Amino acid sequence: MLRLNDDGSTPEDNPFVGRPGYKLEIYALGIRNALGLIVHPATGELWETENGPQGGDEVNIIRRGLNYGWPVVTYGRAYTSDPEGKRSGLAPPTVQPPTSARGMEEPVTFYKPSIAISGMAFYTGDKFPLWKGNLLVGGLAGTQLSRIVFNRQGLETRREALLLELGQRIRDVRQGPDGLLYVTTDMKDGAILKIEPVPEP
Repeated sequence: MLRLNDDGSTPEDNPFVGRPGYKLEIYALGIRNALGLIVHPATGELWETENGPQGGDEVNIIRRGLNYGWPVVTYGRAYTSDPEGKRSGLAPPTVQPPTSARGMEEPVTFYKPSIAISGMAFYTGDKFPLWKGNLLVGGLAGTQLSRIVFNRQGLETRREALLLELGQRIRDVRQGPDGLLYVTTDMKDGAILKIEPVPEP
């Protein structure tokens, strides 16, 4: 992951400035196929989603100079067309590579099997009071909007798959100024969907 000034120059306080063998623009390492990037509305932390290989989609909090593991560790499985892994040099797809290693950061949470995780948003509005503080992430292969609940210690306590009945690839999710949720679909006939609470009977 790279960090640049508005004019394309490198910030002087980037973590690898002055370290031989590293590009000055690098902010964090070990990122694989990042699709979502937001700033947490309460903490100011940088949150990121990334697709894993055949599973192991991750949600990470990105911090300066840290290594998030790819390709050394993953919760997914290696891609290979050779069941024995001989021609590619990779492990067979049934073998789980290491999921952790010294000096490498663990994800906040991960998806296995993969939902092809995409854009995300923290809900801060009042239209869905029970969802306040929840993380909502899109799923392209999982055709869902996933809602993740965290406790006060920041640990995941619950996960719910929403909009499955639509069968739509969810590309991104945003909270509107009206407190409602808006999702974009990644389909031939793409759409913007407005998510509203069910009226009281």
